[in-house]
This record gives sequence, structure tokens and C-alpha cells, in this order.
Amino acid sequence: MGHALNTILQDILTRWKRMLGYKVLWLPGTDHAGIATQNVVEKQLANEGINRHQIGRNAFIKRVWTWKAEYGGKIIHQLKSLGASCDWSRERFTLDEGLSKAVKEVFVRLYEEGLIYRDNRLINWCSRCNTALSDLEVEHEELEGKLTYIKYPLTTPVPPLSKGRYITVATTRPETMLGDTAVAVHPDDERYKEFIGKTIALPLTKRTIPIISDYTVDPSFGTGALKVTPAHDFNDEAMAKRQNPPLEFITVIGSDGRMTVNAGDRYAGLDRFDCRKLVLEDLKKLNLIEKEEAYKHAVGHCYRCKTITEPLLTLQWYVNVQSMAKDAVRVVKEGKIKIFPNSWENTYYGWMENIQDWCISRQIWWGHRIPVWYCQKMQNETCKEKNGIIVSRDTPHACPYCGSEKLIQDEDVLDTWFSSALWPFSTLGWPDETDDLKTFYPTSVLVTGFDIIFFWVARMIMMGLKFMKDVPFRDVYIHALVRDIKGQKMSKSKGNVIDPLIMIDKYGTDAFRFTLAAFAAQGRDIKFSENRVEGYRHFVNKLWNAARFIMINSEIQNPKSKIILSLPSKWILSRLASTVDDVNNALEEYRFNDAANSIYQFIWHEFCDWYLEMAKTEIQTSEGDSGVRWCLLYTLDASLRILHPFMPFVTEELWQKIKNHSSAVNSQQKKIEDSIMISDYPRSLQRDYMAEKDMSYIIDAVNGIRNIRGELNISPSLKLNALVKTFSTTGEKILSENLQYIKDITRTDKLDIGMHVEKPECSATSVKSSMEIYVPLKGVLNIETEIDRLNKDKEKIEESLEFLNKKLFNEDFLKKAPVEVVEKEKTKYNELMNIKAKIIESLKILKNMEVNK
Repeated sequence: MGHALNTILQDILTRWKRMLGYKVLWLPGTDHAGIATQNVVEKQLANEGINRHQIGRNAFIKRVWTWKAEYGGKIIHQLKSLGASCDWSRERFTLDEGLSKAVKEVFVRLYEEGLIYRDNRLINWCSRCNTALSDLEVEHEELEGKLTYIKYPLTTPVPPLSKGRYITVATTRPETMLGDTAVAVHPDDERYKEFIGKTIALPLTKRTIPIISDYTVDPSFGTGALKVTPAHDFNDEAMAKRQNPPLEFITVIGSDGRMTVNAGDRYAGLDRFDCRKLVLEDLKKLNLIEKEEAYKHAVGHCYRCKTITEPLLTLQWYVNVQSMAKDAVRVVKEGKIKIFPNSWENTYYGWMENIQDWCISRQIWWGHRIPVWYCQKMQNETCKEKNGIIVSRDTPHACPYCGSEKLIQDEDVLDTWFSSALWPFSTLGWPDETDDLKTFYPTSVLVTGFDIIFFWVARMIMMGLKFMKDVPFRDVYIHALVRDIKGQKMSKSKGNVIDPLIMIDKYGTDAFRFTLAAFAAQGRDIKFSENRVEGYRHFVNKLWNAARFIMINSEIQNPKSKIILSLPSKWILSRLASTVDDVNNALEEYRFNDAANSIYQFIWHEFCDWYLEMAKTEIQTSEGDSGVRWCLLYTLDASLRILHPFMPFVTEELWQKIKNHSSAVNSQQKKIEDSIMISDYPRSLQRDYMAEKDMSYIIDAVNGIRNIRGELNISPSLKLNALVKTFSTTGEKILSENLQYIKDITRTDKLDIGMHVEKPECSATSVKSSMEIYVPLKGVLNIETEIDRLNKDKEKIEESLEFLNKKLFNEDFLKKAPVEVVEKEKTKYNELMNIKAKIIESLKILKNMEVNK
């Protein structure tokens, strides 16, 4: 649903700008999704009883390409199903030849500048995917764990300590103690000052480790003494490097999630979590566990396979992004890039100003293989100084330093986001100087979800500024998250995932698109409602029926040079002008919901509910070439063009049907376009404020009569008499001149209008700011019978309300019933309260009339 929303919003902008006359490029493409795609194919192999290492790298890559050929087109099919008007001739893939060239060029340039380097340091590691992960690829989930207090024996007992023999540390990961190389305390912690520099015998091992001091230790956590495992904790790594001399790094958990030989013979080869259990058992036997307590803490998980990650000491490739990050912050602060809604700016700054160097190597096979080779001979000093590292755009045949032909390429591939970061310019032909690059870079707008601001948005900004010396886009629109009707995040485990293609099959693409656009308010998550999709399908039907009526009644061959318009026609053209301005302004500011709601309000309520009904009166009483026929077709034509970016299919279909009628509409245009998507989008039109003011008198009169009919439950088919007492001669004049419209719409037989009008006996009244409306009820309604009926209805509703009241104030019901059941009962209660209020109002009117009678 998130991808559907993203696509729909981009398509709205694309179609809108194209119709406004801009040269528009929406370039479609997909990334290779390295880890995710490899996982899928590895699962296929596992079902066959083999793994990638058994078939080899080349055979595995071939399998992945086969999988992509079969399934990779699904995304493109989905985009097309949504009506995405991309330039499909330019479709790109992050592993295609052009993008591969760009990736190599960027890697080589950054390496030559010293910004790409190789280092042995801790990295997030997924033992299931068997690869490094960046901080951004680790999702932290709060879990219920245990805080274990372990007694570390001092090699020389110090009296102030408990029993004079131990220093106690608290940890959530007892298995890592096998790799401890120190215990740390805060230098100002009075409890431990005299123990700094002493040593302890590390339990379950034969090693002795020092007690050190460091200002980052939190004296309030646990006992205030911290075990230090530099090879398995990021904070410990930093602490170890600060010491003089630095602490030793001992890796006791391997890349497969099992204990290494460094953990000792008893534990080597065990799964890390099995090892935890055994370590605790052994410590208990030695009476070295002081206590255990429940402890909630955030645990990192792989964002792809959800395996708990492990900090692991490995040799990886990194990008030094500090200088690029400063530039990326600057362009947002200077307004060269605007983020919508701007509340996301602080999130962006917070991450960018605390950014760490980017680990770009991944230990998988699917992706851009790192363009680095290692000389195996290193036959001269130059080669040795370079550590035999050869970075090249092309595959080298011999070492450029020593001439050896024995070269091995780095096994790793680049992080998928490395190639995606180049997308705004690599897809336009960079590093070549292409016409596309000159025309379309920098791009105008990026539409994306908040979850990849750091994965993708920030990296595109950094790379664009670095290699193109300009921002990659001017605006970034961050769209909301699509949740279910109860506001919960959609997930397969909850069973609340909604398939957009099912919605499309059920209600049509146009209704589905319009629903998401109408929900897309800035800074507010979307609670998706299938009922709303169904409602907008009714909107499509209403538009279709309106168009059919207009085409039947708008056969104009030779319109007059000067068309005379009635008040309703002047009014609808003015409302059209207002809607055009509202929609254009809303889209300029990425207020998609406001734009959609303005269109809906105009087409459904003003055009169909009001103008079409009044047009029927005018058509029956005017000649075949009247202004109303021209106005109907003109307004339909403009309405379709306004609506097109939101509902491309129905508007295109209707556009094709009205083309033969368009001579009247487009008399000022030289050519009628073949498709609505390349027609002109309506721009500012002339408002007629006087017509809008005059029309308000008619609307008030009609609504007044309708309200009385509705409140008193008078049958729509029953013709009424009505009187309108106006408060001004202007109101009297306008209503009198448009008498027939009011009579036809309200189904009134006789309508008296004027400042002289008096209220008849036994009449219902509706009061407006410019008039009072009276509907005589003698012979129309038996007041006593109607009062009796309404009282009975009121009693039934009160019984239902009493029953619901008991439910909703019952604590057991509220606790035990599913949330959706409770919400349903609350909704029912509110609906009944509204009906009751209307009945009371109707009774009040009828009782007043009975008294006056």
C-alpha cells in the first residue's frame, strides 16, 4: 500500500505538470535489492537441498538473473496497473550496464580522493544473511531479557569489596564475558577508586584482566562496574581504543553465530544462545551469580530476515562521509532543497549531524562486485606499500605496481544503496555528458516514504553534490504511512495487509487512486478504509452518468459567436475558476488531499447536484443553441482535465467520447489533442463574484425547503407549496427571476416570494441570513399522527441507547471485547444519538405548529 501511495502521488504530479506544458520525465526503474533477493534465491536452493557455495558464484548469479526474469517484472506490472505514466522506454535497473559504469566511476574517484578506505572494526553482522549491515539496516526491538549480576574474583582481594573477594558486573549477554579484556568503572566513583589498576581472574577462562577507568561508564547502571568486550560491543570498542595501551580484541562469536575457539574448548562451536545457557549454568555451579532480574532492552535485528544481529570485528570497505554530510545539511538549511512537510527537517539534521562512516561492503554475491583486486605476489616495495590493493574501472590483467598476473578480485559486493544513491544522475547517462543530464538534472521533486530518508534521500543528496556539484532535486515530499482502518501498521503477522491489486479489481483503479490521494494529508498517517474506495467508485459512476446526460443534451454544430449565459451558468463557471485555483495551489504545495477534496466538492456537489439539476430546467425551456448547452460541455471538459491526474482512466475514456462535441468547447484552440494527458490543464480563470453572491440566494431558498422536507420526513415525490420572505429587494429580484429553477429542484407546486410574505398558519419554518422559508403543512401532514410516530421512534432508539450504554460502561466488555467490536458499538451509539437529536428537533417543530394552530 505504501508503494501504491508513492506511485499514485508521483503520477499525479507527473500528469499535472505535463498538462501544464512542462517537459516531464518520470523515469521508471528498480534496484537489485541485494540481500533480499539473494535470500529469496537461497531459500529456493535450500528447498532443493543445496546452497550457493555448492553451485559456485557464477551458477548462483545465473540463478538470480533467472529469478529476476520471472518475478522482477511484477513491480513494473503493478506500476502500470496503477496507471503510472512513466517513460517506459527509459526503464532502468541498478545492475544494468550504464549504472554499473557509474558505480565503478564513483568508487574509483572516491578511493583516489582517500574517501573510500578499508578498515578492521566492529560492524553489525547478520549470521543468517552472513553479511555486514549498516546501522540503518538494523531494526531495534524492545525485548524482555535478563540482567545477570556476575561476580568477577579479584586476583588480590581488597577488603572494602563484598566479602573482600569480588567485583560484580551486570550484563544482558553473559556469553560475551568469554571475550572480556577489562572491567571499567567511572574514575570519580568513590566505590571503586582504589581498585583502578588492579586485576581480576576472568571466570570460566584462564585469563587475568585489568580494572580500568573511563568517563563513559554510567555509575547508576547495574553495579557501576562494566565488563568490557571490545570485539562484541560498539561502546566497548571505542573505550578499548581510548586506553593506553589499547585493550586487546578477542572474538568469541563467529560470523555463523557460533562460539569460536577463543571461547575455550567447552564452548567452541555452540550457538551463541545455547552458550549463554551453559555459561549461566557453569557460573551458578561456581556460585558466581549474585542475582538475576527482568530487564527490557532494545535488541538489534536484521531488517530483512529479523535475525538478532551481532557486533562483529571484520575487515570492510567504508566511505568517509563527514564532509559530504556537512554539504548535505547546508543545502537544506539554505533552502536549496525543501522538505515537505518541514517537520522532517529536524529528523534529517539529527541523523546527518551525527553520521558515521558508511560501511559499503556486503558479503553476498548478488550486486555490484567491488572493483578492487589484490596482488598475490607483491614483488616490489611499491606494491607492498599499497598492500597489493588495485582499484580499477576495468579488470586489470596484471598488477600495475609489480607486473604480477596473479590477481584476485574482492569477493564482496557493494551495499545496494550505493548504486541507488547515484540514481538521479546515473540514469541520465553520467559519467557521460548527455543531453538528458543537461536537460533534467537537477530533478524537480522526489516523493518517498520517511523510512528511507537516511537510506536513500540523504545519500542521493551527498552523491549529487559531490559528483554533479548541484542538488539532485529541489523538493522532497515525504508521504505518510498507510495503516489499517484501526490505525495499526500493516503486517503479515497481524493479517491486516491489503493488496492494492485486489482493491483495483474490486473497485477500479480510479476509485482506489482517488482514495489514497484524498487521504494523503501532510504529516498524518493514512487510515485506509475500503468503504471510502467504494464511495469514490460511486463518484466515478456519478461523473459517468453526468457526462452521458451532457453529451445527449449538448449537440451543438454552430454555436453563436456570443453565448448568453444564465445566472446558474455564470455561477458554475465562477466556481470552476475557484476550483482550478484551489487545485493548482494545493498541488504546488503537495497538499494532495486538499486538491482531491476540492475536485470532489466541485464535481459532485456544485456541478452535478446543483448545476446539472438547474440545467435540466433551462434545457426544457430554451432553444437548441442556448448558452446552457455550451456551458455544460465546457464545464465537463474542464472538470475532466482537472480530475485527470487523479483519475486517469475514466477521464481518458470520457475525453475520447466528447471529442466529437468539442468544437464548441475548444473554439479558441487550434487543435484538439489525441489524449487528455497532453491537453492543457486549466489555469486561472475569471471569477464572477457577483454571480456567486446572487446564486447564494437560490441555494439558501432550496436548502431551506429541502431541510423542512427532510426534518419532517415528507415524501420526496409529494409536491409542496412554499413561501419565501426576503429581507431585501435584491433577494426578492434574484429569486423571482430564477423562480422556475427553485420550483423544479424542490418539487414545489406554488412558490410565493417577496418582502411582503406573511407566515401562514400551521407552517414549518427555516431561517436563513437573507430570508425565511415557510412550508404550509395543512393537508400535507397530520401533525398529531406524525408526533405519535416520532415519539414511538424515539422510544425505540432510547431503548437501544440504554442497552449500548450498559455495554460501553461495562469494564469487562471494554477489556475483553476486540478493539474493532468496541469501536463498532461506539459508532452505533453516536449514530443513534444523532438520529435522536433530529427526532427531537422535528418534534419541537411539530409541537410549535400544533400550539400555533
